[in-house]
Amino acid sequence: MVDIEKVLKNIVKKGKVKIGVKETKTAIDNGSAQIIIISNNCPYSQNINKLAKKKSVPVYKYKSNSIDLGYTCGKTFAVSAFAVLDDAGSNILNITKKG
Repeated sequence: MVDIEKVLKNIVKKGKVKIGVKETKTAIDNGSAQIIIISNNCPYSQNINKLAKKKSVPVYKYKSNSIDLGYTCGKTFAVSAFAVLDDAGSNILNITKKG
């Protein structure tokens, strides 16, 4: 089984991401987002899901809250959502379909 936390840490460290709801929405709008990761307590999840669906961008719902997602991303603050622009070869799209 794949450790999603490890994959997300690797993407944030080696890949290219846009962290935060505003940045995530912008990445969806301009077509640069490969996949969206949202915490289970993201207050804008409905809005982000709707926008992502319109642009055919997959959304992965992280199993924990925004504080845990921030910690997983190596940040000292809560992260409700982030867009993956470059997955650094992690193949996150395939991994999240299975998980």
